[in-house]
Amino acid sequence: MVEIDEAVVKASRNHLPSMSGQLDHPKLELRIADGIQFVREAEAKSFDIVIVDGSDPVGPAEGLFTEAFFRDCARVLRDNGYLVTQAESPLFHEKAFAELNACLKGVFGREKVRTQLFFAPTYPTGMWSLQFAAKGAFGGIDGEKVKAFVKEHRLRYYNEAMHSASFALPGFVRAMLKEE
Repeated sequence: MVEIDEAVVKASRNHLPSMSGQLDHPKLELRIADGIQFVREAEAKSFDIVIVDGSDPVGPAEGLFTEAFFRDCARVLRDNGYLVTQAESPLFHEKAFAELNACLKGVFGREKVRTQLFFAPTYPTGMWSLQFAAKGAFGGIDGEKVKAFVKEHRLRYYNEAMHSASFALPGFVRAMLKEE
């Protein structure tokens, strides 16, 4: 995990202990550094997955929405690797949402990019998105594994049907992404 601001880690530990409890997991290597620079300098084909949970595309975070950054992400992914990035709201940040999707399609290929919508009441408009890009083929969902995970963690919202449905895009989003 690469976090640019050590104060975020400290505040998470102090104020969000249930959410930050895995920051001390022995499998996690936490680095306080610039994620853009980290990916730029990382060894090729060194990661199975890259998850970008960046902020809006303003100020220092603008670089997390550039073709150069996503080309570096593609370079560091292994042959069957995946990229997941927060991708704004198609209602609130239409331009950034559509431009990011087009950028990923340009880097990974049109058939290698998927959009997932989800609802977070604390985010502007409530509707937010993730963009997924694959170096290899997109695999299907293992419904039995999801059911077991849902049961083990006593999840109240997420299940295998919600997962699949979250990739079904409304007409206005499909038009925005030129997927009609």
